[in-house]
Amino acid sequence: MEKRQVFRIFLGIVTFGCIWGFLEAITFLGALHSHWGDLFLYHLCPCFLMAATFGSFVMGSALAIYKKPAMLVGIGLVAAAFCWLSVPFLPTSVRSTYYSPIVASAAAAIIESIFLALVARFSMKRLERSIPTRIGVGVLSALLASTLFILSTTYGVDKPICADLGYARPLPDFLAIGGVVWMSAAAIFLPLGYLAGVKLQSRFAPEVARRPSLSYVASTATIAFCCGIGTVAFMVGL
Repeated sequence: MEKRQVFRIFLGIVTFGCIWGFLEAITFLGALHSHWGDLFLYHLCPCFLMAATFGSFVMGSALAIYKKPAMLVGIGLVAAAFCWLSVPFLPTSVRSTYYSPIVASAAAAIIESIFLALVARFSMKRLERSIPTRIGVGVLSALLASTLFILSTTYGVDKPICADLGYARPLPDFLAIGGVVWMSAAAIFLPLGYLAGVKLQSRFAPEVARRPSLSYVASTATIAFCCGIGTVAFMVGL
């Protein structure tokens, strides 16, 4: 793979990861932070909802454009890193309290991206041709991700995380509520994201082929915008 192609993929990872992180910053981790408790009443965690909705849509778009399932892991890592932008704006006295949802949000982003990359890797050809396959990939990856998410945050990270977030529930109970919601959201937003990626590719690919520098400028501007506005959202929301 030539250097230009490698750089293009790297830039795509950072761009789509920042878009995912930006969407989280202006909603659950920012403006709607004070309303998290409303979801806990229904035994739902905003951490996996962000991965199920924003993550599925963004990764679906990237998959349609680049056809590289492995890059989804990088997108998840960038989105996970975005979660920590809020830390500098937290008062020192409450930082330890806020670390719990940040860790869980980052874990959900990474786990979702890993399993979607794995499932998409083995169904990429059919994924390009079939909408039911895209729905199935979203459901299967979400089932695997939701299982590992609750196991890792309950037993592998720190039990107080679950107690703080309000979803310290047995695995079957969690899957019957949060897991079903995760799978349903992924089944909807992954195909929608893939469709959006196809539309973007058909609309802008000819122009980018004529002027390759245009994609670099657009990606750099997107990254700067997402980081800048996302940081402001954290400042306001937290």
